[in-house]
Amino acid sequence: MNIRDQVLAILSSESKEAFLLAMGHRLGISAREIFTEDGLDGLQRAQACNEMMISIWAQVWAMKEGQVNGYPDSDFLSVLLDKADVGGARPHLRNAIESALLAIHDAGAADQRSVEGP
Repeated sequence: MNIRDQVLAILSSESKEAFLLAMGHRLGISAREIFTEDGLDGLQRAQACNEMMISIWAQVWAMKEGQVNGYPDSDFLSVLLDKADVGGARPHLRNAIESALLAIHDAGAADQRSVEGP
């Protein structure tokens, strides 16, 4: 299963909120690293990370409020990719997605171990 398929599967699962929060957190760290390491030279990449975070938080709020103004799950990754491409931040988005996928996988494995016992 490729990353796009993994993201779509998670967005339609009970892990959606945790995945979005982990991804937003990782993008925030990326933006901070860009400012620390690249300063003003990385402004476009940092701004792209910020725009992606805004979209993620809006998506989480739409879920919480039961609003229909969030993006459809099938379109959400494309929205993030467009925002990443505007600022040359696709590697940061990929890192955030991979990090969030790993966090969800690790949390699921820990939950399974707690159900099964020692």
